[in-house]
Amino acid sequence: MRNTSIALTTVSACALAAALLTVPATAAEAAPEQAVYGELARNGTFTTDTAYWWGSSGVTVNSVDGALRATVEPAPADQVGQWYRAVVGQNGIKLRPGVTYTLSFDAKASRTTKIKSTVQLGTAPYPTSLENELGLTTTAKRFSWTFTSTLDSNDGHIDFQVGGQNVRTDIVLDNVSLTTSTAREGFHTDPDSTAMRWVRGTTDPRAAKIKAAIADHNTVKWFGNWDADGNAATGVRAEVSNYVGAAAAKGKLPVLVAYNIPGRDCGGASSGGSADADRYKEWIDAFAQGIEGRPAVVILEPDAVAQSSDPGCISGAALEARFDMLWYANQHLKAQGSFVQTYLDGGNATWTLGHDLSGNGGIGLKRMAYLLNRSGVSMARGVSIGVSNFDSTEVSNQYGSKLATQLKADFGVDARWVVDTARNGNGAYVTPGVPSSGHVGFCNPAGRKLGVTSRAGTGGAEYLLWIKNPGDSDGDSAECPAGSPPAGSFSPDLADALIDGR
Repeated sequence: MRNTSIALTTVSACALAAALLTVPATAAEAAPEQAVYGELARNGTFTTDTAYWWGSSGVTVNSVDGALRATVEPAPADQVGQWYRAVVGQNGIKLRPGVTYTLSFDAKASRTTKIKSTVQLGTAPYPTSLENELGLTTTAKRFSWTFTSTLDSNDGHIDFQVGGQNVRTDIVLDNVSLTTSTAREGFHTDPDSTAMRWVRGTTDPRAAKIKAAIADHNTVKWFGNWDADGNAATGVRAEVSNYVGAAAAKGKLPVLVAYNIPGRDCGGASSGGSADADRYKEWIDAFAQGIEGRPAVVILEPDAVAQSSDPGCISGAALEARFDMLWYANQHLKAQGSFVQTYLDGGNATWTLGHDLSGNGGIGLKRMAYLLNRSGVSMARGVSIGVSNFDSTEVSNQYGSKLATQLKADFGVDARWVVDTARNGNGAYVTPGVPSSGHVGFCNPAGRKLGVTSRAGTGGAEYLLWIKNPGDSDGDSAECPAGSPPAGSFSPDLADALIDGR
């Protein structure tokens, strides 16, 4: 690596208690162990039955023509318009505060009417995180809302309040889905990181310190030509699948780095990568397929876009081939679905803002935006900032904001960003516009410090992530301090220095 909501409302406790008294006691008990993220609604397509869904008194549910048909009996005159008098729902939904969910479904009715849709708890005082009134007609319509939960329960409800009808009415529901891509238990820690392997195999007195400060927090796994296992397609696919699967089993969000572009690192300390474009496309196909549509964050090819601006690194037909490979990678990762969040690497603040703010070299925002656009950033979630570098989170966020603005202005691309905080605790680029005021060398520089561990972002960043694994060497070339290990090798000396900030 070179230096280069919905407003909250409440439903009457007495009213909902009356409506839910007749919920079958086995409704939640019969359900299998629920996924911790991804699709949370069970049997939302009603292909053959209405398993896991119940109807309270006053409503009968059946599967008809591959949809749930709720037949609602007429309400007494004094209860007309009181939707909570009859409810169709599903129990056993795991809800966590601060987690983002999307509820969506198709609905229609045998006549024009209104119902209410909620995500809530089924016990007093019946708090809701989502509550919407909706009008139905005889033509099916798709409804969808994204909301942030305020509730913490293993027994949340998806409820459709359908009562209060003045005549017998059929309500038809289909394709009911409640999804989240937010990990409930945080980011997945790599149990086999270089730091953890060192900790397990040593009697060094620093092992406990390095385990507690670093190995227990390494939340990113890098994949490259070392994952080929002699067969790129089966090797990396299996490695990715196993890693993502292990994270999913724990309810955690895995972060993966794809780092296998041909001509990687311009032949520098981290050189390597696939042999050619065809081999790379096979490899990235297998990488993407290994995710299997499950929630994952992917950091795509650190430095590959920024270094494409260097004619001494890549030019001509090779440059066009790189754009094509990155475009292909974004396209195939996007095809894995909305739970896969890809961030195409956008270099670092010094590399780019060093040009725009001081005129002292660098790429420049317009050029970087152009390169990212050529590389398919419109298909990604956004960009990664400062990977394996040292710029402070504040400086990286300044760059992320400027780059996102440039991409929107020049190409209409809406881009989010994530920041590598693994080694930026002491920063590197101290005075915006004056790179020489504080920027340090790219290879194992002294005086650096661990940054905040992986978490939700601040200052505009979507996530703050440990992308570079602390303690892994940047290389052993002449530009590195004497005695530096080869790139990617773990060094307890480097790790200990990062912990202490020396």
